Amino acid sequence: MSAPDYVLGYSEHEQKRLLKQAALLRGWTERFFRAGGLVPGMRVLDLGCGMGDVSLLAADLVGPTGSVLGVDRDAQALARARERATRHGCADYVKFDQVHLEELRGAELFDAAVGRYVLLYQADPAATLRHVASLVKPGGRLIFHELDFGQVVPPWPETPLWMRTYTIMSEAFRRGGNPPDFGRRLARTFLDAGLPWPTIQGEIPVGGEPDSYVFGWVADTIRSLLPRIEQFGLATAAELQIETLAARMEQEAVSLGAQLIGPTQFGAWVVRP
Repeated sequence: MSAPDYVLGYSEHEQKRLLKQAALLRGWTERFFRAGGLVPGMRVLDLGCGMGDVSLLAADLVGPTGSVLGVDRDAQALARARERATRHGCADYVKFDQVHLEELRGAELFDAAVGRYVLLYQADPAATLRHVASLVKPGGRLIFHELDFGQVVPPWPETPLWMRTYTIMSEAFRRGGNPPDFGRRLARTFLDAGLPWPTIQGEIPVGGEPDSYVFGWVADTIRSLLPRIEQFGLATAAELQIETLAARMEQEAVSLGAQLIGPTQFGAWVVRP
């Protein structure tokens, strides 16, 4: 489901990071899905499902009278998704297929297509969305959760380590061909896909307090990005000192009393004409 050059890689650490991230993101995604019209009984397509977090969330919303099909190209992630669906008690109505999106076809159209952090990894997001729309019935829903971390919002007081780390993270995505500001491009992407102007909502994570989740979230992402960060000449492992990065960012922010602004979360949805 991703562009071939997935900047975060496929390491064991990245899979663990994705599970931790999913727990952080669930509340935002659920609010976007509910506002976008996901209701019990719907037949839902989840794009780039990975290990199944969004599929399981959709299953909670549509219930056993509905169904969810999660699709991804990573066989290992899909195996874990199937195991998790069984543990979650929804394997009867949540299924997973290994397929490239452009090859996805279906005799029966879906009531909704959903995805989280998936469009920014596509080589042509509008073309992806256009194809996905063809798999959704007229009057059905397309609901996507994306983000924008293209530029650091300077805290007050300023926190140099946080700002440098956030900037390196953003630039690694940009140089890897995955636009970190994709959340700001949602309206244009929907329009270029031939869809109506979407309804868009945004939420902003704020942290900086002792034990705030933002430190680990950013540090874990930097760890997954480290091979690319070094490849692009943005920093070295010795400079980043990844093992202590989260603790040092926390010490800096807490000592200054700084309010940190994380990546803006965007939900966008539309009814297919």
